[in-house]
Amino acid sequence: MKKETVKVSSLVDVPEFKSYYSEQPIAELVESIQNDGLKIPIIISSENEIIDGYRRVAALKELGIEDVEVLVDEVRPALDERVLRNMYRKKTSMDEVNEMKTIFQRYPKRQGKRNNGHTCSRVEQISKALNQRWKDDSVLNKLEFVLNNDLENNLLSKSIIEKKADVEHCYEFLKNTQPIDAKGKYGYTDKLIKGELTVSDTNKLTKKRYELENEFKTTFIIPEKCNSFNINCVEVGKMDKHKGSVSLLFTSIPYFILRKYQNGDPNQLGHEKTKEEYCSNVANIIKELIPTLKETANIMINIGETYDDGVGYGIPQLLKETIEKNTTLIYKDLIVWSKRNPKPQNEKVMRPVNNVEYILWFVVNPKVSKYNLITFPVPGKEIKISKGVKDVDNRGIVWGKRLSLTNPYGKIYTHMKEQEVENIIECIVGKNHDVYRISQEGHPAIMSAMLPVIPILMTTDEGDVVFDPFAGSNVVGRMTCLLNRVALSTELSQHYYKIGCKMLESGVDDFDMNSLNFISSEVYRNNGHPQHSQAA
Repeated sequence: MKKETVKVSSLVDVPEFKSYYSEQPIAELVESIQNDGLKIPIIISSENEIIDGYRRVAALKELGIEDVEVLVDEVRPALDERVLRNMYRKKTSMDEVNEMKTIFQRYPKRQGKRNNGHTCSRVEQISKALNQRWKDDSVLNKLEFVLNNDLENNLLSKSIIEKKADVEHCYEFLKNTQPIDAKGKYGYTDKLIKGELTVSDTNKLTKKRYELENEFKTTFIIPEKCNSFNINCVEVGKMDKHKGSVSLLFTSIPYFILRKYQNGDPNQLGHEKTKEEYCSNVANIIKELIPTLKETANIMINIGETYDDGVGYGIPQLLKETIEKNTTLIYKDLIVWSKRNPKPQNEKVMRPVNNVEYILWFVVNPKVSKYNLITFPVPGKEIKISKGVKDVDNRGIVWGKRLSLTNPYGKIYTHMKEQEVENIIECIVGKNHDVYRISQEGHPAIMSAMLPVIPILMTTDEGDVVFDPFAGSNVVGRMTCLLNRVALSTELSQHYYKIGCKMLESGVDDFDMNSLNFISSEVYRNNGHPQHSQAA
């Protein structure tokens, strides 16, 4: 290149070149040129087109300098030349995205041809231009796909630069995840754009949601373990197969005017105009389910109070009276669920936080209703399970081989040790990790994982059927399977139903007879085996 002195006013902007890099302040550059002169020459074409030095030209104009010495490049300029001359420029992530796109364009794919006389392959040339950050042919192809098919504002490309996002994850999102999310209307792409999810999490959540949507239809059965239906619960009362089969109906019903559920029902339970109408509807549903019950059956309904500006509606008491009036069921007792970490309802009026909910306990026939006397384990007792296998150590001492309780049963045992009296169940509320391992969306009112334990042990034997007509994410069903009972459940929402099917699968997979036998020996140890009580 030759040196020439030209008029600053004669220099010509090339719009594509000028806008290639983001605009940056020139105050420091103006001061530097004013104090020390222009250290890096401006490069122009033979037509006075500015190839490199747009910020320097702007600074010269601001200083009122009329003549400047430049370098003239006789070769017709191209964008990749501008990139090469700005390798050490301070750049925004968008600048780097543009550079990467230009590099790929500089080395186009030439199918069926050699590398156009170049000694290096296209992959080697691009990798070198990108400072060897990516060397694999497959990864570079996927990076090119991301650059050319990115979301608005080059979101993924910028995340690769700024956050070191994995190219494979970004490619997977654009190639597979985004179309699935759009078709299913899951909304994960919107959360990615808003910054609420990473691209990796978006891929995982969409995959899980898609699998849930397509894995289970409206009926899920594991013989002798569980039956789950995506139907209105009252339909089960009409099925001959399930008539007179249920030993325990345990459920948490939708609470009055607290939540909306994704079940496709515009007139869903819990949003009646009055509390009386709500309780009447619940009672009528329970009445429709009575044909499923054995004469020895127990019915337990978890219900919480609803407040309006700090004033309670009296829902548990009213529901108890309405079920007594509208059905043939006999009220037996009230079990209190004491929550160690209760969450207050959103209210304007301050009041003490209510740390209890209630389980209304009904029976079909109090004279023959099943009841197992439970003895709570002694706190501090060491958990051991003998497998009957003896080992001899190097001193000749014989040791009984022990097996620790598996994870879900360890939690069950700990929960049992924390209980003190039978008519109060104490357990925490909060994130149910079994559900969230299946779906991050979970369920708006997930039951505490341990709440069903004592009712199931107290009113059923192994092999008995436990029915949850408002299954939601099927916490009751999973615990039923872990305790070797048969789970029967219904759920209107297709999405929650499919989460529930996964919960049932996990309950069957996690079942461990040795652990359950140990727990049974502890909780029933005063009476040997579960017994039917004539009057509990």
